Amino acid sequence: MKKTLLAAAFLGLFAVTSCKKSANGPDTSTNTVNSINDIVVPSGFNWESSRNVTFNISVADTRFDTPTKKATFKIAIYNADPFAGTALTPVAVGSASTTAPFSTKLYLSTQINTVYIMKTAPDNSSIVQKQTLTSTSVALTLGAVDPTYVVSSTAASKQVTANPTSPDCSSGNPVNITASRSGLDMNSGDLYCVTADNVTIGLQNVNGGTLRICGNNVTVTGNLGSNGALVITSGHSATFTGNLNSSNASVTNFGTLTIPGNRADAGGFYNYGVCNIGGDCNMNGGSTFVNGGTLNIGGGWQGGTSNTATNNGTMVVNTNFQTNGTPFINNCSLYVKQNYLQSSATVQNYSLIKVDATTTLNDNVELGLYNGAMLLTNNIIVNGKIIGYGTTSLVKITGTTGFQNGGSVISNVQVYATQDLSSYSNRITSGATLGNSVYIPVTGCNSVGNGSPAIVDTDGDGVADNLDAYPNDPTKAYNITGATGTVAFEDLWPSKGDFDMNDLVMAYNYALVTNAANNVVTVTGNYTLLATGGTFGNAFGIEFPVSAANASGLKITNSSGVQSSGLFEAGQSKAVVILFTSMRSEMPTWNTKPGDIVSPAKTYSITFNVANGTSISSFGQDAYNPFIYNTTRGHEIHLSGKTPTTLADASLFGTADDNTSVAASRYYVTKTGLPYAINVPATFNYPTETTDITKAYSHFADWAVSGGASYTDWYSNVASGYRVTGNIFTK
Repeated sequence: MKKTLLAAAFLGLFAVTSCKKSANGPDTSTNTVNSINDIVVPSGFNWESSRNVTFNISVADTRFDTPTKKATFKIAIYNADPFAGTALTPVAVGSASTTAPFSTKLYLSTQINTVYIMKTAPDNSSIVQKQTLTSTSVALTLGAVDPTYVVSSTAASKQVTANPTSPDCSSGNPVNITASRSGLDMNSGDLYCVTADNVTIGLQNVNGGTLRICGNNVTVTGNLGSNGALVITSGHSATFTGNLNSSNASVTNFGTLTIPGNRADAGGFYNYGVCNIGGDCNMNGGSTFVNGGTLNIGGGWQGGTSNTATNNGTMVVNTNFQTNGTPFINNCSLYVKQNYLQSSATVQNYSLIKVDATTTLNDNVELGLYNGAMLLTNNIIVNGKIIGYGTTSLVKITGTTGFQNGGSVISNVQVYATQDLSSYSNRITSGATLGNSVYIPVTGCNSVGNGSPAIVDTDGDGVADNLDAYPNDPTKAYNITGATGTVAFEDLWPSKGDFDMNDLVMAYNYALVTNAANNVVTVTGNYTLLATGGTFGNAFGIEFPVSAANASGLKITNSSGVQSSGLFEAGQSKAVVILFTSMRSEMPTWNTKPGDIVSPAKTYSITFNVANGTSISSFGQDAYNPFIYNTTRGHEIHLSGKTPTTLADASLFGTADDNTSVAASRYYVTKTGLPYAINVPATFNYPTETTDITKAYSHFADWAVSGGASYTDWYSNVASGYRVTGNIFTK
């Protein structure tokens, strides 16, 4: 709001703005509002597009503990899949051990409903858990076994791949089956759901369609025909006695599936739960085999030709394992209790293959070992090649060894045997060596492992050098990327303004350094002044959640790159930094009026030290408490819900349009619940001069009326119907 405008003039200008709105684009808001003043918001709504989520991550991995010391693990939290192909920076990092969890508080956009939590051990082995955010508090325990993910082999390095989500019987408009039924016909597009327990379903003529099992102890007989699909949903169980006769038919298990006798399938077999096959499992030509859970095969497993086979979980074969023509990819654990034969296909092993009897590689086949993979076998006969890719892998032989024809081991592989292999030195070449020194960690996929890690902690802070961003500095351990966003103010408090939210617009981002104990050591803030649309000479400051006595060493860098020592504001109980005392001295023009001269954005940077064990969980990673003041020092204006600083003038509370009540812990909202400032977790394209924000962002009102539940992307979505571009300032 521009204080030089008289009320009548303001109303006139607002009317003009409202008339011009239709010329700039349609108003698609589902709420009928002429201005923000028409919005009625739920009680207590704080106008935030982000929320604080607390995390308490415990570790139950004792592999690296000693009698005198608990090992430190690095915990990293990501707001997207860290192994999706794009390098990501974690939003939180810290230490955890079996006796001390990692606790932190993250300021996350309300658009983020899933995070990925990674635990990295001192030997650099990592596991990841995907966590859905259903509340503002997350507590979980990570062990040595990854509960959610398995390793995928889409590249030479190990990558994380999640199993698909189980369907249920409430989606897709199914026909429910609540009792035993025989002669069930299914056609393309049909969806049947079995919701009863202890029933038998007999398939008859199947030409497509899906049968979902949402009961327990369900028996399914008959074949799946040319295009039928059987799905056992999570938490449920079934026995299937039929066959997959066509490459277009499929069985998908998310629960517990029992298949008695032998299997000879030409269709798709997908196991993401627990599956027990009583006899042999033969994958015929054209079939697809994926195990992402636990698969127990009572007999043998044989791969056919022209099919695909991938093991992402635990696979136990009680007799013999044989590949024929089609590659087999092992991303986790394959345990063969008798003989392993690579007849005429390549096998890619990214984790563990364990063979109790004899491993045989025929002529012209390859067993590829990738990045610390392991083959543990009793006996071995090598006619083909074992090739190591990436970091060193291991072949460990406890019985006899034989190399025949052109058999060899090459590249990054160590070979260890209980018998003397010196006579085969010409077969173990080109980077492959005899030895047993390589360290391979025990994981959820590799229950065997090899050796012990060489853990180095140069500075003695308890964090291994490979996990420590400051391996030679015991006072520091981790770099943390803090919150990023934009704060936009109205400056007429305690009166209402025009709600163009451009009287002062400041972008910000933070970076923190913490130590091994997860205490904040250093704080860095970067700021960019984007607009100064108010006529007051507004000052800008930030209050940080740390006692002024525990903050020191303040340095401020201006937009010219000149750094100087600064002082925290005197008389404050908490650490307060004032970037400037008059925005007009910083930016000569407003950057809110289209066609006017545009002032360059002005940047600032601050850094200071924090002492005496301020934990990251209490300090947080949010926008902290930015504010402006004008006319007098005590005339502070804050975000809704944020508390005033020690120097604020409390006599202004509750005057004019303000509804602040210290007793009710209610701060900086009008009597109708409207804000004097907003904070968005992105670069904010603010409205033009005197343009009510509802006239620039068509779903701002919908978002506010819903209490922030709907249209959480009101500020970031650029699709049609979200913005009135003519009412948004651009240079």
